[in-house]
Amino acid sequence: FMEIMKPRIISSGVPSLDEVIEGFRIGDNVVWQVDDLDDYSYYAEKLINQGIRDHHHCVYISFAPHDPILKPMEYLDLIQVDPGNGFDFFSSEVHRIIGNYGRQVFYVFDNLSSLVVEWATDELVANFFKVTCPYLLELDTIAFFALTRGKHSHSAVARIRDTTQILIDVYRVDDRTYLHPLKVYDRYSPQMFLPHIVSNGKLVPVFNSGDAA
Repeated sequence: FMEIMKPRIISSGVPSLDEVIEGFRIGDNVVWQVDDLDDYSYYAEKLINQGIRDHHHCVYISFAPHDPILKPMEYLDLIQVDPGNGFDFFSSEVHRIIGNYGRQVFYVFDNLSSLVVEWATDELVANFFKVTCPYLLELDTIAFFALTRGKHSHSAVARIRDTTQILIDVYRVDDRTYLHPLKVYDRYSPQMFLPHIVSNGKLVPVFNSGDAA
């Protein structure tokens, strides 16, 4: 019998997150739905630091007017792409970059929601993700994307959710930060899909239905 290959597990750089989602797997696209980009920046920086320690090529693809998601650091390449030239040019340029870097690269992208301003429709944002995500998966990368909660149509978010391997909601209520995995492809545990409170660097699942509400 042929031995079934086990998926290669990649650390997120945050041990408590690894415990919740059983780590990233090579090829994962990870979409973070956030209210505050600082939350996305925190997890993106942890991933890139982990990638550098593990000797992966790490790339930050910047295209938005917001503050940089990552600060400059040794062994991190910064690539800037102008979305103002339209969807076709932007998508082709990103695919060219991904193709040139090749396999098992770690990517962090700027906030996808900023593209709505450039392209005037979030359906094109979903189209960009649907054509880019499978290419990144094919090349065994780990790629981070952000969406601003409430800025997109349900249909656009649904298309992105269907395409990505992991979708994580991060939000704040009464000065508490919560992390809630909404989709984790091919992984399951009894607590994985519960909301989790971020407390002292740990992720604590919320079992109480009143707290969850």
